[in-house]
Amino acid sequence: MDTCTSLSFSSQRHSRTVSSEIARMKCLYVGIVFLMYTYMIRGQDFIFPTDEETSHVSGGNSTMITDRIPVSIPDSCPKNMLLYPGSGARNSWVCDCRPRFLYFPLNDACYEAYRQGPCLSRTYVVLPKNEVLPRCVENPCSEDGVVPYNGTCYPLRTVGGPCAPKGVLGVNEITFQLECVPVDTAPFVIITTISQTTCPPGGRRSMLGTCRKV
Repeated sequence: MDTCTSLSFSSQRHSRTVSSEIARMKCLYVGIVFLMYTYMIRGQDFIFPTDEETSHVSGGNSTMITDRIPVSIPDSCPKNMLLYPGSGARNSWVCDCRPRFLYFPLNDACYEAYRQGPCLSRTYVVLPKNEVLPRCVENPCSEDGVVPYNGTCYPLRTVGGPCAPKGVLGVNEITFQLECVPVDTAPFVIITTISQTTCPPGGRRSMLGTCRKV
């Protein structure tokens, strides 16, 4: 009887854990759908980042990956930040750095790794190994956007070159170190649903691509 009772309690605990996880995912889904609906009704531009923009909330440039999927809503976050689901209350969202960008607490801003950013000329932003705060260090190549790799200077996102034939020189969004990444994940592009054609005066284009009066 004791063994059967123990197995029954264990099964119940497992069932509650699974149910809790399902409920959490449902809340996340409902929150995203709510945001889409709200901004569609208001005629705002709503953008989902590409897969390669799905990253972690830095929390001080942490390298721990989470399952939080960011969205981009115009004017909702400072420059170089995306909107991520929060870990606290339901429907709470936080702004944090987009992938391959590092957070500077003193500036309260995000800057792309291995670019000049807030640093002086001929220096760039890096995150040293085993550290959580980025630094400005000398760029051996002395040119913004050009980085040293295997003893030679190359522009970031160089197709081929040291990463030929199918790689691109880029920044690992987990370690923030330079490496060869697949061509299909290297471009840092937000896919928008906004047409290039402008709406008539007094109108604004919604996320569905139609012009509405405002």
